[in-house]
Amino acid sequence: MDCDSTCELSKRMAEVFKALGDANRMYLIYLLASDGKERICVTELAEQLGISQPAVSRHLSTLKHAGIVKSEKDGNRIYYTFDREAMVRYKANIDLLFGNVMQKCDRLEKRG
Repeated sequence: MDCDSTCELSKRMAEVFKALGDANRMYLIYLLASDGKERICVTELAEQLGISQPAVSRHLSTLKHAGIVKSEKDGNRIYYTFDREAMVRYKANIDLLFGNVMQKCDRLEKRG
């Protein structure tokens, strides 16, 4: 992986880490991924999380911007789903970035 690709991937993953860097957002991901329902509306999520609907909407907007959740409008409600495929890609990217770092550390130790 060249420096430009690593830099771009690092920037993208920093956005994902920022989105994941809040306990409420992590719990929202947990609820969306494990509820057993295909999709969940903001009202249900707010009740389960114990915070206001506007706060849940803001958190979901952050997660959606990072590509972690998807939304679908149905009438006057917006339903959210966890984007498992995106998270699998993000995990692979994290493994790639940290794998490259660890390889460099190993090479430095061997020179050492």
